[in-house]
Amino acid sequence: MKSHSDIFGIAFHDFMNGNVNEKISIHTSVSGIEELPVMYFFRGINELPEWEKIALKMCKGRVLDIGAGTGSHALILQYSGHDVTAIDISPGSVEVMKKRGVKNAVLSDFHEYTDPLKFDTLLFLMNGLGLAGEISKLKDTLNHCKTLLKENGKILLESSDLIYLYEEEDGSALIDLAANYYGEVEYTLSYRNYKGKPFKWLFVDYENLEYIAKECGFNSELIYRGDNYNYLAELSQK
Repeated sequence: MKSHSDIFGIAFHDFMNGNVNEKISIHTSVSGIEELPVMYFFRGINELPEWEKIALKMCKGRVLDIGAGTGSHALILQYSGHDVTAIDISPGSVEVMKKRGVKNAVLSDFHEYTDPLKFDTLLFLMNGLGLAGEISKLKDTLNHCKTLLKENGKILLESSDLIYLYEEEDGSALIDLAANYYGEVEYTLSYRNYKGKPFKWLFVDYENLEYIAKECGFNSELIYRGDNYNYLAELSQK
């Protein structure tokens, strides 16, 4: 396989060019290999799961869509009249967003992104807060969020508790307490004959999120809990 730094970008461009049945292979350090249809990233509002619809309805004012991918969420918000900025670290994704009509699509690493006008809502869907990478770095990520928020701004985020991967038949969980936090996952993406470099992603359980958010000056509210250990939360500044 050839090495490529923008797996999402080439897959999204292929979709736009008519290759609508391709899949991205996702290898994780906790669950082996999974395949995700590229068309999943091009969903319309009627194809979104309930928690994503709730999150979009809860957005207020000026919105920053972080890890926006193909811009599907940004386009829905834009259509609803929101002032949306969509950022992604993938150059190909940003090009696709612009082609699809996202008015303000920006190529940027979230941790390096700044905006003097600031935002009313920061949106992290599809486990977007995972860009923190490690639980020890989540505090830094939330503190950076504070620099982008207006005084009464809020964060809407989706994440998952991966404890289910370690559950025994009796309902207990077998976790190596000497190892890294169980929600820290290493990903490697491949698409057709291209393979990306491994990267870290964080899935944080709600209790740890609430504790760390409090340390950063946020109040936490659990908005939705799904059947597959995922949840939607709102963080508001104290």
